Order: sequence, then C-alpha cells, then structure tokens
Amino acid sequence: MASMEQRVSFIEGKLDSLATKADLAELESRLIKWMVGMMFAAIAAAASIALLVQRLIEP
Repeated sequence: MASMEQRVSFIEGKLDSLATKADLAELESRLIKWMVGMMFAAIAAAASIALLVQRLIEP
C-alpha cells in the first residue's frame, strides 16, 4: 500500500507541469497564426526575388 501512495504522490507532483486542453488550444491558435504569417512572408520574399531577377535580366 505504501508503494501505491508513493506512486500517487509522485504523479500528483508532476500534474502542475502538464499541459491542459486550454493550453493546447492556445498553442494551436498561436501556431496557426505563425504559419500564416510565415507563408505571407515567404510569398513576399519569392515575389521580391522574382522581380529583382526580372529587372536584372531585362536590358
């Protein structure tokens, strides 16, 4: 029985460092925002490079 109490107390000690559903939902929304922002930045960078190359090639 003492072993079981030790295991339960160990698990209870770790509970405050685990993520909740709310934490995971917030993380998901932040990741989606970052990914959309990075896609726009990549598109802008690709368009800028394409325009630069076009201007350098054309006389």
